[in-house]
Amino acid sequence: KSGLLRGREFSMKDLYSFHRDHADLEAYYAKVIEAYARIFTRCGLNAALTEASGGPFAKYSHEFQVPAPNGEDVIFQCSGCGYAQNKEIFEGQAGARCGKCARGEMSERKAIEVGNIFMLGTRFSSAFGLTYLDEQGAAKPVEMGCYGIGPSRVLGTVVEVHHDERGMVWPAAVAPFRVHLLALGKESGVIARSDRAYAALQTAGVEVLYDDRLAVSAGEKFAAADLIGLPLRAVVSARTADRIERRARLDAATDLVSLAQLTAEAKS
Repeated sequence: KSGLLRGREFSMKDLYSFHRDHADLEAYYAKVIEAYARIFTRCGLNAALTEASGGPFAKYSHEFQVPAPNGEDVIFQCSGCGYAQNKEIFEGQAGARCGKCARGEMSERKAIEVGNIFMLGTRFSSAFGLTYLDEQGAAKPVEMGCYGIGPSRVLGTVVEVHHDERGMVWPAAVAPFRVHLLALGKESGVIARSDRAYAALQTAGVEVLYDDRLAVSAGEKFAAADLIGLPLRAVVSARTADRIERRARLDAATDLVSLAQLTAEAKS
């Protein structure tokens, strides 16, 4: 169901915080929101901070929702300030004026949830008798927060957002490899130059996926490179001589560069 978004494997990054009072919890909660926003931005995702129900854990929560046509969630988001609410708690209707900025209109959008955070308060600390002694020696309940990101869900969302008709287009920060190196031809010179390029890139700390298959045509290798969608494609063939044909995944044009130039670009 839903392709990569509903794979059998699901991983979760969980974080819990413990605080002496609600003000401290709120301050830390705001820091997590900022940190999560930076994480999703680096992953190439424009995640909207979305007000949502807290379910059985809290009065309310915040979700990080990435608008996408194949999303399983529905959010209402302001066209002006970006304020968003999950459909489950939204009391207005599409086209209504935003209750936060009073300028933009709330539009209905499909989205994918990539993170969720809660202020648990004393719900669980009280249940377990978790307290601390304040300056006067009085026992006070500990306030708690809960924060989660699904890394496997994030990767599926990256693919849903970043792709074209040929395949995936990985943002550099989360690409499984930086360079897809293709050896075209069975000539010993081509293989030797490809092997040297592979070794040099690895020595420089560049992650490389090396396609040195001899029984596969050039067209099949190009199609596989587009499908996998790594940031840079590098081709070594008899035609490139002592240079390497370089193409960024979204570029239509190719150019010939030296191994040093390719390495510098890949590292940057």
